Amino acid sequence: MKKIFNICLLLAVIAGFVACSDDNDAGSNYLRENPVQVVNSKLTFTAAAQKGGVKFTAPAGSTVSVSDSWATAQLQNDSIVVSVTNNPAIDSRSAVLTIKNGKDSTNLPILQAGAIFKYKGAKNIVVSDNDTTLTLPYSKVGAEPALVLADSADASAVSSVENKDSAFVAHINANSTGEVRTFLLVLKNQEQRDTITVTQGSIDDFVGKTYSLYGYDLLKMTSSTTDINSLVTQFVGTFEKVSDTKLSFVSNDTGMTMLFYFDPAKLSLTLKGGEYILTQTKNNTSYRYRTAFWDIKHYAVLMNLIQQQTAAHNAGKVSDDDFAKFQSMVTAIYDIYASPNLSMTARMTYSKEDSMVAGLLESNAASAAYIQSYKALGNLGFPISSFNGNALTIYKYVQQGSKLTLNNVSYILQPVMLFHRLSASAKPAAFMKKR
Repeated sequence: MKKIFNICLLLAVIAGFVACSDDNDAGSNYLRENPVQVVNSKLTFTAAAQKGGVKFTAPAGSTVSVSDSWATAQLQNDSIVVSVTNNPAIDSRSAVLTIKNGKDSTNLPILQAGAIFKYKGAKNIVVSDNDTTLTLPYSKVGAEPALVLADSADASAVSSVENKDSAFVAHINANSTGEVRTFLLVLKNQEQRDTITVTQGSIDDFVGKTYSLYGYDLLKMTSSTTDINSLVTQFVGTFEKVSDTKLSFVSNDTGMTMLFYFDPAKLSLTLKGGEYILTQTKNNTSYRYRTAFWDIKHYAVLMNLIQQQTAAHNAGKVSDDDFAKFQSMVTAIYDIYASPNLSMTARMTYSKEDSMVAGLLESNAASAAYIQSYKALGNLGFPISSFNGNALTIYKYVQQGSKLTLNNVSYILQPVMLFHRLSASAKPAAFMKKR
């Protein structure tokens, strides 16, 4: 609104800025031509400090003045050099240049645009635990930005900051805390704020730490469920280092062992489908458990198909042979979602507010492309064009020799995350809600 006001003011000023003369004595029946005449002028400026000017004709003895201190005018024979200071504000500003000769004067508007600023770098940055340097590029005209830490408690993370006029260079100290750490850098320019989240860590920050694989098990939901917290399920385990890019999540309370793939560039952990995570023997029967990933909308479609076909079979509308073929098709569909081509990835970060290191397991484009390749699923009513692998599912198989037969689905966790408590007051539910 202020910018619009300034522009409207300028138009009004331009309309009223005409050469004038004080020689209008009572009784005069003519107007004398003003001897101060402007030949050309350049008095519209960007926000940066710069010079412009006016060329004019007038008798000797002319003087010049400017209405505001941010602009100055210097008379040089038949020219005026107008200088403007840097305008760091986002609003434009205007002033009046007056050329005077005796009783005659001419007024000219000076207009300077507001500052322009744009941060051109990434908003989320991952760096290793070593000393490092971040270059945060920006473009500006007139702006006078500053880079600061959002929280003074993170002062040990940054040793110094340099402004290189087109980029800030932040020198990041080594992370020797033994934990993933995250801090916020704020690039300020007037009311504008750009927040850059910097997460610093390595695979060794996970090794030996106790993590929880946590989510809401939809299989626990019934018609009488009123409290979502009653669905909470978590597997607690410790990360063991397999290689520089692999971690094994060993859950002693469940016996499960899950392989996570580590990406240092994103500080992320990826769990793939189709991996066997547990073998059990009960009553002389062997069972094996396997990971799968579903879009919960797809799972609902499958459950509806099963209910329809089962009801039709029970009513005698579907033969035993056709129902057996349908059951084989269902098993094949389950296998599609247990493919190693599907995965979920958690980008790990430190949440000071929730007192934990955590990441929400999310789907990816490669998983969506894999499901979209199964056109037959679309023909069955599965919305394959919008696949979002948002549910970690664990299948249970009965093993007879080398043959595995799907027994049931043991867990459907959605949403699901990994977290490591940094205090007893950690808030996994609060972290998940925010995401």
